[in-house]
Amino acid sequence: MQKQRVGDIAILVLDDHSFMREVMRLMLRSLGIHRVLTATCVDEAMRILDVQPIDVVISDYRLGDETGAEFMRLVRSMQDRKRFIPLIGCTGETSRAIVREMRDAGADEVLAKPVSAQTIWAKLMAVTNARRRFVSAPQFFGPDRRRRADKQIKVERRASDAEV
Repeated sequence: MQKQRVGDIAILVLDDHSFMREVMRLMLRSLGIHRVLTATCVDEAMRILDVQPIDVVISDYRLGDETGAEFMRLVRSMQDRKRFIPLIGCTGETSRAIVREMRDAGADEVLAKPVSAQTIWAKLMAVTNARRRFVSAPQFFGPDRRRRADKQIKVERRASDAEV
């Protein structure tokens, strides 16, 4: 893994398990990131966002009676600049339904547990250096969910009326 300078960014780790918060903190520190704040629930994370400048949030999916997707929807529904904070979901439940739920809630990226410093680094680079453009639609606000470039969208392949 090639180390790049990440600067003095602040990362909020939202996880209800103290062990996972500490593991994430240690991995982030090994990457040169020392401003790591932690929260155990959605309310605590929202309070931190109100008073601290946060550059990236890494949120677990299962948060007791809440989910990381609920948190992400709250962030994306904010009416100030905070709605653009990069959000990285983290989950041990990697079913399509869970990953889709986090994506549809506004996650920029999703980490699958078990995580490594290398995968965390790759996701951080994606949300800080190669972030997708944002989309605002009636039922969605967040990073464009499509991963392919616009020029790769399929061309209509049905036969025209003249060919039939």
